[in-house]
Amino acid sequence: MSDPNLLSLAFLENRPRAAAALLQDFTPEYCVEFLEQMPVEIIIPVIDGMASWPAARTLSLLPVDITADVLRGLPDAESETLLRLMSNEQRNAVMAHLPAATAQGFANKLAYPISTVGAWMDTAVPCFTLDSSVDHCLDLVKRQQTHLGGIVTVVNENRNLVGVVEVEKLLTSDGQEPLARLLKTQVQPLSARATLWEVEQHEGWTLFPSLPVVDRNNNVLGALTHSALRAGTARPVDSADNNHLRFSILTHMGEAFVIVLGGLLATLAGIRPSPERRQRPSLPGAGQDTTGVSHES
Repeated sequence: MSDPNLLSLAFLENRPRAAAALLQDFTPEYCVEFLEQMPVEIIIPVIDGMASWPAARTLSLLPVDITADVLRGLPDAESETLLRLMSNEQRNAVMAHLPAATAQGFANKLAYPISTVGAWMDTAVPCFTLDSSVDHCLDLVKRQQTHLGGIVTVVNENRNLVGVVEVEKLLTSDGQEPLARLLKTQVQPLSARATLWEVEQHEGWTLFPSLPVVDRNNNVLGALTHSALRAGTARPVDSADNNHLRFSILTHMGEAFVIVLGGLLATLAGIRPSPERRQRPSLPGAGQDTTGVSHES
């Protein structure tokens, strides 16, 4: 496309979900040809509306700078999912076009399997020291425009977890009050390598909307919100596109079985099957990569 068609542009802008459902039925090459001339702000909701697999395949073929801009505009969890579906080479190329802090945050979580706490934690949550005051804490949050997830995480000089302070307590306390006086030290942190299902019944969820996440040395890596926990445990074991792929494979296996069975019956009946019927059926794209991306993580 040399110039985006105005009608197509209007359709993408006003009906991104409908456009996503339509585009994901086409080849990723066609989607790229159609989308790469569109403004990034138009592409983002369309990619967001696609199933993960066709979205990742499409992003893998777009210019890396466009892909990076799209991922920055998507929710972090969705961006991480799409990055996991890319090959190592593609993923590294895209992350090289992201801001260093954003890329490092993704790298930290991509190091963990998708079923673990580490893959869903928020690494952008700031940590504060015992001598920080309420005013200092609130000022940093405002300046960096960060979110706290309902708690303030307090660490020592070695970045070991000391305790947490509830945001409600922070907002109702005197500005000069040190965090050390507001601290709750009984909270049990989550291990980054624990599975989401292992921490689902953690007693801390009855007290806090987020819980700190630590490594094996008790160093704070981030925080896991209860909403992220729910999102992670609600993910289906098989995505819709994987179901489609499995159905397609089973269909072809069924066809192969019928052909082989027919040949066997013909042989038993003393009838020599024709060469066409003796050929082994192959799956579409056998011997070549039809996906454009891999499942490496």
